[in-house]
Amino acid sequence: MLILDIAIVNVALPSMQRGLGLSAENIQWVVGGYALTFGGFLMLGGRLADVVGRRRMFLTGLVLFIGASMLGGFSQSGGMLIAARVIQGFAGALVSPAALSLLTTTFKEGRERNRALGMWSGMAAGGASAGLILGGLLTQELSWRFTLFINVPLGLAAVLLSSVLPADAPGDGAKVSLDIPGAVSLTGGVLALAYGVTEATGQGFASPKVLIALALSAALLIAFVVVEKSSSQPLLPGRMLRLRSVVAGNSVAALVSVVMIGAVFFNSLYLQEILGYSPIQAGLAWLPQTVLIMVVSNIGARIATKLGARTLIALGTLVLGAGMLLFLRTAPASDYVTVLIPAMLVTGVGVGLAFVSVTMAATAGVPDRDQGIASGLIGTAQQVGMAVGRRIPPGVCDRRRHQHCGGDRRAHCDQASPGAASSRCGGNGAAPDSATQRRRPEPVAPGKVRTVTSTGPRRRMDGGKVVQGSRDKRSDPA
Repeated sequence: MLILDIAIVNVALPSMQRGLGLSAENIQWVVGGYALTFGGFLMLGGRLADVVGRRRMFLTGLVLFIGASMLGGFSQSGGMLIAARVIQGFAGALVSPAALSLLTTTFKEGRERNRALGMWSGMAAGGASAGLILGGLLTQELSWRFTLFINVPLGLAAVLLSSVLPADAPGDGAKVSLDIPGAVSLTGGVLALAYGVTEATGQGFASPKVLIALALSAALLIAFVVVEKSSSQPLLPGRMLRLRSVVAGNSVAALVSVVMIGAVFFNSLYLQEILGYSPIQAGLAWLPQTVLIMVVSNIGARIATKLGARTLIALGTLVLGAGMLLFLRTAPASDYVTVLIPAMLVTGVGVGLAFVSVTMAATAGVPDRDQGIASGLIGTAQQVGMAVGRRIPPGVCDRRRHQHCGGDRRAHCDQASPGAASSRCGGNGAAPDSATQRRRPEPVAPGKVRTVTSTGPRRRMDGGKVVQGSRDKRSDPA
């Protein structure tokens, strides 16, 4: 449900912006506000699951998530919607580590847990794809409000089914105390980091607001390290960081997230901006990869029992790298079937193997009393990776745009070629399924001509040869 919500809202952003009159700067906080609190409170949510009880925190987060979804659906202003999304993110940070730690403590490490984690990984991939498709259908046929209301029946169903979950053991809360100074410094540091990266997407890393946020994040994270060394009950026990599998699993999880979010950004942009796909069509275009991830995750879980998580991580990352190399063949005239599909399928195999294996590694050898914080740690690693990955594509686009337009000519370039930057980089760096919309030419009556302004050298065919021309205005037949 949490993965579905992230994907489904992305598709509905343009309708939300129009319906509530949100500015381009504010609309990013519909997604950014959720990511801020979700990523910032995952570690705290994981530790609360260990201390207060996993089932208790799971149900608390679900009820809060349902309430926030209803609030967002009934929003009458942008501020109300953003506030609801911030609460949703906090609720998700309670649910996610509690759910994963319930799974890892219910199933014994080894074959049983591997198979359960394979299903967990497959469901996550399915939720992302379903969100892209369902978001387009609900927004197009009903209203953007239903992209939030859909969480209500799903959440209520999860609450009803929670009766099958194992009850929290009596006295769980007395075994471990909550490290308040550590929780405050770590949560504050991650929140400041997430805020700084989110703001950098629109303002750049040289912005004073971004620099202050990143400096505050560094100070708080350093304070967290100092506090943890002197704490008798640290929020992040040092014994976990001495487990090589935990460190390796979280490191690779962050790197895979960086790579995948960049691939999704560029290829979603390509499908809609270059190939002209609608949001629903673009969602369906990712479906073959999603199905393959779901299948491979379950197969990978079985293979890991024999080969081990480390071997599976190496194999998965190698296949993922090969898929990324195949994406390099993409050109403006490329075809979805012959170019994108092979790359998507190879990448899907890599992600399916890597995602399930890093989750196994990140929770392997961790005692039950620490499974909540272990689950929060891998969730935080993935969120940090996604935050960095979301920032890289707009940065590359801005640089290419600047090189293409040439410093002082940039304003002229934007004015003379509206949509040119969008065709390369999505305008302001946002994905095309967000508030940024394509600029389509107005229809022209038959027999008329459309004036096209060109700011670059004109190319024309002359006797089968390409001939360079000068900058000019020309009339193209409609």
